[in-house]
Amino acid sequence: MKYTKPQVVYHWLTVLMILVMVLTGLAFRFDWTGAWVIQAHQVIGQSLILVLGLRIASRVALRALHQSTHKVWERVASHVTHVALYICMIAFVVTGYVSASGLNTPNLLWPVDQTFARSDTGETLLDWHYSLKWVLLGLVALHILGALKHLLWDKDDTFTHMTLRSRKD
Repeated sequence: MKYTKPQVVYHWLTVLMILVMVLTGLAFRFDWTGAWVIQAHQVIGQSLILVLGLRIASRVALRALHQSTHKVWERVASHVTHVALYICMIAFVVTGYVSASGLNTPNLLWPVDQTFARSDTGETLLDWHYSLKWVLLGLVALHILGALKHLLWDKDDTFTHMTLRSRKD
């Protein structure tokens, strides 16, 4: 599948944003720096919601263009991993958004009700937010291993589909 340039940009922007989210989340969780870090975490998280929306919309709109020559098990594994990654990323930003709404001064455009965010359900969502990082880490590792398999083992052009470099047609 040859992705469009915007899709490639959305992909790598998502990677970059998630890396920054991990760093700012850890810095906040372990109190490595000042209060600005949670504000940055919230702003980037809200931006990530927009990027995910664009990614999903473009993926759905261009789904019919997918024509793969890979083995059936590879296509199934890739599809399941991608769907799981999208679900996990969506769950991650939703649980984070609700959790951030419970802060005294959330830096959110439209925070959810603070009473809800601080309720038992809100606390459960915060726990899920912390736990989802392990699921996301596992899925990202699986995704990277799949890309490396194609790059180093199969030596096919699958990896180039997610780069801006010119590709074989």
